[in-house]
Amino acid sequence: MRAFFVTFLNMLKSWKSWVFVAVTVALFLVPGFVDNNYLVQVLFRIALFAALGLAWNIVGGYAGQLSLGHVAFFGVGAYGYALFSELPSMSKWLALLLAALVSVAMAALIGSIAFRLRGPYFTLATIAFAEVLRLVATNLAVTGGAIGLTVTSLFTGRSFWRSFYFAAVTLAVVTFLVNVWVSRSRFGYYLMAIREDEETAGAVGIDTTSCKLQSLLISAFFTALGGALYASAFQFMIPDSILNIDISIQIAIVTMLGGAGTLLGPVVGAMLLLAASEAFKNQFKESHLLIYGILIVGVVLFLPEGIVGGLRRLLQGGKKGKAKPSVNAPVSIPSAPAGGVA
Repeated sequence: MRAFFVTFLNMLKSWKSWVFVAVTVALFLVPGFVDNNYLVQVLFRIALFAALGLAWNIVGGYAGQLSLGHVAFFGVGAYGYALFSELPSMSKWLALLLAALVSVAMAALIGSIAFRLRGPYFTLATIAFAEVLRLVATNLAVTGGAIGLTVTSLFTGRSFWRSFYFAAVTLAVVTFLVNVWVSRSRFGYYLMAIREDEETAGAVGIDTTSCKLQSLLISAFFTALGGALYASAFQFMIPDSILNIDISIQIAIVTMLGGAGTLLGPVVGAMLLLAASEAFKNQFKESHLLIYGILIVGVVLFLPEGIVGGLRRLLQGGKKGKAKPSVNAPVSIPSAPAGGVA
C-alpha cells in the first residue's frame, strides 16, 4: 500500500499526471453535455469495459497469463452483490465490497489449481472453471436458477444512468492507477519477467506461482466490482448472460486490441470496440458482426502488439539505444528495495 501511494505521489511530478487529471475531470463533466440516456448508457458500458480490460491487463498483460475465465469473477461479483444486498440491514455498498472479497477467495482457489498448468492448458482450465460456475448457478435455487434473479440497484432517480456512468469512470480511474503502480513496481517487473520467460524468472529467485496468484487476486477484485456494477445497472440477470464465456472473450479482446501490457491499451480498446459495435449495429443491422470481426482481424494482422503497442513502435522506430523496450522485449529485474518504485 505504501508503495502504491509513493508511486502516485511520484506521478504528480510529471506533466503526464496533470494530463491524466485533466482527462479524468473531463470524463466526469461529459454527462452534463449529454441529454440522451441511451448515449449515457453507451458511455457507461465503455467506461465499465475499460475498467474490466484494465483489471484483466494485470494478469493477462503484465503477467502474460491468457485467462478466458474472468467471467467467473464477473459473475461472482454480480450474484454476490445481488444476494448480499437482500440481507436485512445490509448496506448496498458493503454488499458490493463483500461480493468482491468472495470473488477474491474464489480466485485464490482457482489460481492455486490453474497456475499449475501453463500455456493453452491454463487457458482451458480457466474456461472450464467459468463453465462449471455457470452450470452451478443454473441449477441452484438461491441464484434463481435458469429463471434469473432480480438485482437491487445501487442508484435510483432521474440521474440513474449518469450515476452509473460516474461509478464506472471511478472504477476505471482507480484500476488505471493500480496498473500504473504495477508497471512501475518491483512486483510488476517480476510479472513481466514471468511473461517473457517463466523458467528463467524462477531460476533467478522469483516466486512465479505467488506472483501470478497475487496478480489474479487483484484482477479478480476489480472484475467482481465491475460485474456487480453491471448487474446493478440492468437489475436482472440469468446465468446464460451474466456467466457467458463471451464476456471473458470481450474483456480479453478489448485489452489485446488496444495493447496488452500497456497502460492505455485497455482504454483505447474499449473505446474503439464498443463504440464501433454500437455504430455498426445501428447502421448495418444484421451485417454489423461481420464488419466488427473484420475490424478485429485487421488490427490483429497489422498491429499484433495492439493499437497502443503498434503506435509506440512506430514512434520509436527511428530511435536507438535510449528507446524504451516494447511490450514483448526482455525485462530485467531492478535492484530497487522490496516494495519500492522502479
